[in-house]
Amino acid sequence: MNLKKFLISFFIISTFVFAETPKEKVDKMLLEAWKYYEQGKYYLMLGKAKKILEYSKKHNIPKGIAEGYYYIGVAYFQLGKINKAIEYANKAIEYSRTQKSYRWKAYAHTLLAEIMLSLGKFDEALKHFKTVLEISEKNNNKRMVPVALINIGNVYFFKKDYENALKYYEKALDKIESIDIRKHYKALANYNVGISYYKLKQYEKSIPYFEKAYEIYMGLGDKKSAVESKFFIAKALTKLNRLEEAKKVIKETEKLAKQTLRYKNFKKLLKTIEEKEKS
Repeated sequence: MNLKKFLISFFIISTFVFAETPKEKVDKMLLEAWKYYEQGKYYLMLGKAKKILEYSKKHNIPKGIAEGYYYIGVAYFQLGKINKAIEYANKAIEYSRTQKSYRWKAYAHTLLAEIMLSLGKFDEALKHFKTVLEISEKNNNKRMVPVALINIGNVYFFKKDYENALKYYEKALDKIESIDIRKHYKALANYNVGISYYKLKQYEKSIPYFEKAYEIYMGLGDKKSAVESKFFIAKALTKLNRLEEAKKVIKETEKLAKQTLRYKNFKKLLKTIEEKEKS
């Protein structure tokens, strides 16, 4: 084989091996768009998501169309362009109705629910989060169900309906304990149960959940959330007039609280404890 024929053969083989299908290209672009989200580069995410949608419509890639609408909605939401976010969340919902993938339906309804929650439209948020729960249960998605339950609990929590919030958080935690799921959700569910008990003035019951949340958050390296858990342990102990125990928690957490720029709240709590001791 002479040089010219070798070069031609190599070009044909390399084109065959490395050529990207439209679906593979969309998957790659979606990963790039999500990376922008994780980096907080929402304008770049928006631009990439628009290209995904345009390309996917041209090549009829359902995943790119469904997630394109969703990503555009997410980007607009993060940029504070609420009307546009609602528009694309609704487009994502409408498109997902024509598709078999229940995940796309769940993502779209979750986005619209989050937007409604941010606007204080609790009934609308509940409606969409409950739709996500129904979709998750119908498809027996054991990981999506507890997340949907947590989101419903969050709406009730924002409404200051702590009893209903607690009910959903406990349901979520019960399901989480029996499945393999990201530890972040386990920590969050424990923390949310704890904060609900705290708001209901059942301080004794709140402490074990905050302790568990602290343990998991520390294991994950999430020091800010870990410190927040310790802060509420100290607050609960203060409410129970177990002042020496509260001071011990504050002292043990002082270094970590200073590292995470959260010691100011602990210092205020310490003053409250000292005032209680004087009275």
